[in-house]
Formats: sequence, C-alpha cells, structure tokens
Amino acid sequence: MDPRPVPSPPGGPPVSNASVLLHNDAGAYLLHLRDNLPGIWEPGSWALPGGGREPGDRSLAETARRELREETGLDLPGLEPFAVETATGIDGSPVLIQVFTARWNGDPATLHLTEGVLLHWFRPEVMPRLRLAPSTLELVHRHAGLPAPTGWPVSPQEPPAGETGADPPGRRP
Repeated sequence: MDPRPVPSPPGGPPVSNASVLLHNDAGAYLLHLRDNLPGIWEPGSWALPGGGREPGDRSLAETARRELREETGLDLPGLEPFAVETATGIDGSPVLIQVFTARWNGDPATLHLTEGVLLHWFRPEVMPRLRLAPSTLELVHRHAGLPAPTGWPVSPQEPPAGETGADPPGRRP
C-alpha cells in the first residue's frame, strides 16, 4: 500500500474522504446499509464503509483503515488504492473520495457493527435492485471487470393515462 498522500486535482476540492471496496473470492462485495437519519450522507442507502479524514490521520489509507475499524471492527492492513471518485456532499458540493480495495472472506454477521444497520455481501448483478448511489454501482462494475451498468436506476413504469396503477375495487391479485 502506498501511504503517500493522493494528489488533489488542480483547482478542485482536496481528497479528504476514504472508502473501502471489500470483495471476497466468490466475487461478492460487502456493502453497508446506512442509518436512515437526516443530515447524513445517503441515509438509508447501501454504501461502502468509509468516511472523512480526521486531524490525527496521517494518510487517506489510515483514514480508510480507521473508518473500517470503527464501522465494522475489521482491521485490514493490506488496503490498495483503487480510484478517486467524486460524490455529492449533503450540502450539494463535490466531495473527492479515495477508494481502497481489499479482499476479505469472512461472515459479516460476526462483525461488531457500530454504525449503520447491516453489512451484507452482494454480487454485482444483484446491486441494480438496491438503493445505492449510481457511482457505487459503476465502481463495483469497474472493479469486477464488468461493463458499465446501463439503464440504471430503473424507474417504475408509469400507469397508462387515466389509470392509477391500483387494483380496481373488489379485485385482488
């Protein structure tokens, strides 16, 4: 792992956040179901473990390890830099995130979750059915060597004009 700081794009915001893309030998990725609380990034969505750099963090790799430890109890020293992604912060401004990757083959049910609701393994082909940021889905597909997802997210089909989409009275499916 390269502990050197990740350069920020010229004229852009600094890279001040780190996330970890955990994958296993079966081709699944560990996602974190975030709390559904107002004022946090992507409430109630599936996301990668991670967060913001703190003053004591000497590098973004250290930020990623700390966040992973805080959120999941995992301590994985072998994180590898993968990509720098842009997300939208809760105030609407761009936020640069250094994404690291690591392999782990454990059972998330055995982890001590301290933030969020749940940790779960998902294969990339299932992820379009989840509530997650399109950039997270694209990142997983890129890491897995799959083509970029198309037609996602899929919006519910609109009912024909004059119909509400509800069953008529007295009729049950």
